Amino acid sequence: MTAKQTITILPGTHDATLCLRLSGEITAQDFIDYFDTPLQNIIARHGYYNLYLHYAPDFKAWLPEAADLSFKCISICSPKARRLAYVNAPDSRMLMMKMLEPMMQAEIRYFDEPQRQEALDWVLAYKAPD
Repeated sequence: MTAKQTITILPGTHDATLCLRLSGEITAQDFIDYFDTPLQNIIARHGYYNLYLHYAPDFKAWLPEAADLSFKCISICSPKARRLAYVNAPDSRMLMMKMLEPMMQAEIRYFDEPQRQEALDWVLAYKAPD
């Protein structure tokens, strides 16, 4: 039986913005393939990134190895973040991001499910300084 992909790159992804949908239990391999690698490529091209994360209604959790990789990614990449939009983020993710806010330079906003388009519009509206 093939495992279901837990991270999907969404069509809004372009330039310096990575748009993702998270579902089920996030695996380490999906994190590497669909989150970390594309994010590193964006940073290499643009020097910064914006992130739109939609936690789907069937999202369950980050598996331990994926959670560890995510935390390492946040600690390394956070200085390059400009706008982070979280839709339906679980309380644990919002708490972690609020604790990390002092070390982050990014604007961070949280949205509910009906605000998905508003969240996407907001993150895509970022204009890099000249």
